[in-house]
Amino acid sequence: MEPVEATAADVERLEVFFREAWGESGPGGLGFTGTTEETINEISSKEFLLKRLANTDVQMYIVQDASRVLGFASTRRINEYSIELSGIIVLERATGKGLGTKLAQKALSAAREAGYRKAVVKTETFNLRAIRFYKKMGFTDVGTAKENVEGTPVEVVILERPLQ
Repeated sequence: MEPVEATAADVERLEVFFREAWGESGPGGLGFTGTTEETINEISSKEFLLKRLANTDVQMYIVQDASRVLGFASTRRINEYSIELSGIIVLERATGKGLGTKLAQKALSAAREAGYRKAVVKTETFNLRAIRFYKKMGFTDVGTAKENVEGTPVEVVILERPLQ
C-alpha cells in the first residue's frame, strides 16, 4: 500500500475515515485534543473535503486497502519557502505497519519537489509517540506555543526540518 494524492473521487471514503478515526480515539485522543464532535462532523463533510481538495495551498494524501482509507496526511502552505505537515492520522488497527512513515515521506517528498525548503509540524507536548515519530523523520524541536483549539488552550511542541 503506497500513499497517493487524494482526489474528489476519495471524498466518500475520507468522510468514513475521519469519523472512524475520531470514533477510535475521541476528544481525549492524541492529535484530537480540544476537537469536538461538531468539528469532526464539519471536517468529515463532503463540502469541507471538496473545498480542501480544491485549495491549492493544501495537499492531501491517503493510503488505502481495496475498500477503505487506512491513513491520511496533509500539508498546508505557510509561505513560499515553508509548509506545515498539518496532519497525519492512521487508524489504530492499521498502526505499526509503517503507514504513517510512508504518508509523511510522500507528503515531504511532494513538498520538496514543489520547491519548499522547510517543513514544520506541531503536536501536543504530551504526545510523546508523535514527537518520537517526527524526530525519527528528521524533525527537531524548536520550541513550544499555546494554540486555541475550539476554545481549549493546547500547548504544542513545534518541530522543523529542512527539505532541500
